[in-house]
Amino acid sequence: MAFGLDYPMSKAAVIGITRSLARELGRDWIRVNSIAPSAVLTEGTTENMGDKKDMVLEAIAAGQSLKKNLNTEDLVGTVVFLSSDASKFITGQTIMVDGGTVML
Repeated sequence: MAFGLDYPMSKAAVIGITRSLARELGRDWIRVNSIAPSAVLTEGTTENMGDKKDMVLEAIAAGQSLKKNLNTEDLVGTVVFLSSDASKFITGQTIMVDGGTVML
């Protein structure tokens, strides 16, 4: 098995499910969108980094246009927007909240 295959495959599955559900549920005006964050600083993610935490966080920030590690609070604006009428004609989309890591 290839190293790290499970992570990108799970991201692809979320994107596919988002699009499929949006197509299926749109007739009932149910919107389905997803958020794709970069590594979010939580107690769990920093624990998993172990003694390499500082080096990993530095590498993540270096790969972004906005040189900052993502906190849970950084996701709030996107969640509020997608939950509001301001996004009432948006469905089937995956919003990248990653500080400019992925530029599609």
